Amino acid sequence: MYNPLLTRHDGQLRSICSVVASRSLPQQGLFKGTLNPRAEGTSVLQHPPWAQQHIRTVKRGTEYQPNNIKRKRTHGWIKRISSRGGIEIILRRMLKGRKSLTH
Repeated sequence: MYNPLLTRHDGQLRSICSVVASRSLPQQGLFKGTLNPRAEGTSVLQHPPWAQQHIRTVKRGTEYQPNNIKRKRTHGWIKRISSRGGIEIILRRMLKGRKSLTH
């Protein structure tokens, strides 16, 4: 019986990685992205190594661009005190003991 692990080449045993790679990946259709049913290792998908890697496309973390005018108009004292909900926010912050009630 032929065992490729025991085949000697230049006095050394062949590495397991080279045997597995030569058995599981057929020479034809290596990068087609399909499963080759005639391959000896039929459970191995025929994808290039980089096909499984995540591709970064969008830089994240740059959503907040501070704008003091918008901050003051939205969360400032005048905006808070001019509505019933804003007054409730100020009272709730006073009750909690916040040092800063508004912006």
